[in-house]
Amino acid sequence: MVSPSQSDLPSYLSQPALTQYNAWGEDGQDVTQQEERRRSNEAKVLVRRTRTKEYSLITKCIAEFLGDFTFVFIGTMQAYVPNKSNDDITHAALAHGFTIFIIVASLGHISGGHFNPAITWAVTAANRMPYWHLPFYFISQLLGGFCGALMSAAILSSSQLTGTYAGATLLSPNNAWWEGLLSEALATYFLCHTVLMTAVDTDSNVLAPLAIGLTLSIDIFSTGAITGASMNPARSLGPNIVGSIFINSKDLPSNFWNHHYIYWAGPLAGGTVAALIYRYFREN
Repeated sequence: MVSPSQSDLPSYLSQPALTQYNAWGEDGQDVTQQEERRRSNEAKVLVRRTRTKEYSLITKCIAEFLGDFTFVFIGTMQAYVPNKSNDDITHAALAHGFTIFIIVASLGHISGGHFNPAITWAVTAANRMPYWHLPFYFISQLLGGFCGALMSAAILSSSQLTGTYAGATLLSPNNAWWEGLLSEALATYFLCHTVLMTAVDTDSNVLAPLAIGLTLSIDIFSTGAITGASMNPARSLGPNIVGSIFINSKDLPSNFWNHHYIYWAGPLAGGTVAALIYRYFREN
């Protein structure tokens, strides 16, 4: 006796069975599974389009300017808080950490959310940004930092500005220059490493702003008493220039400019190390 072929069976017997929860498509696959795959593919395409959307260089520079303007303005303004406790490090760590979290979350998709020449250098050295973008980012960041410090000077009174040294980051008199240099280099390495591994190297960077903000706060908690934990030449240069312009020279500390170089050499060295380690991870 010959068994009937599948095509000889009535249509209601040749179709896959239906259940209470599932329906079957024309190819015999669960429609629910097909819909899930379709939605997953659409989500991946949307993420890819969002990640690859490219803004013009001028738009990126404007975003970097605005980010540094905000960061330095908040950083210098928080230095003056009347009747605050002696726990200045906590105050600075939270103010800077929350600020960088907000500006990276709001502007990071436009420019990459550097707001720091050391981070821009690290991203460039890691081959994640064209080298010819570097000077344009630097100029935008430094100009934004200067304007942010200038806005603080416009708001604070002369005595308030003098009392905070315009929010400048200064080397502690209890530490040698090389200790300050090493402190800035290590703190900036941690920051740049976090940026490269969370904001640059992953398809999903939703948590990058939080990770970067927390890293900045931790760095300030750990090294703020030594150098002020700048980790950012734009954060240090703007307030120093504004302080030199609006504060009487006799009211400025003797080391106001003497050790300013550590706020450039340290962060750039830390960014270089972070870029080299990132490239090693990526190649291996």
